[in-house]
Amino acid sequence: METVTVGQVQKNFGKVLKNIQAGKKIIVTRRGKPVAVLTAIGPKKDIDWPDFYGEAIETKSKPTSEILLESREDRF
Repeated sequence: METVTVGQVQKNFGKVLKNIQAGKKIIVTRRGKPVAVLTAIGPKKDIDWPDFYGEAIETKSKPTSEILLESREDRF
C-alpha cells in the first residue's frame, strides 16, 4: 500500500485517483497518523445498489415541480 499525506491528495487528486483505479490501495495520513484508506469500489455490476424506485412511496399531493412553480409565480 502506498502512503500519502492529506496535502498530497489535495494537490494531486487526479494522480491519486488514477492509482486507485489501477488497483492500488492508498493510506492517507495527517501529521503522520493514518486517517483513511482509499480503494476502488470495483465494477458496477458487483455493487448491491438499493432499489430506490421500488421503495418509493406514492403521494396524493401535487408534484414538487408544480409547487415550486406556484411559489415562484408569487414573486413576480
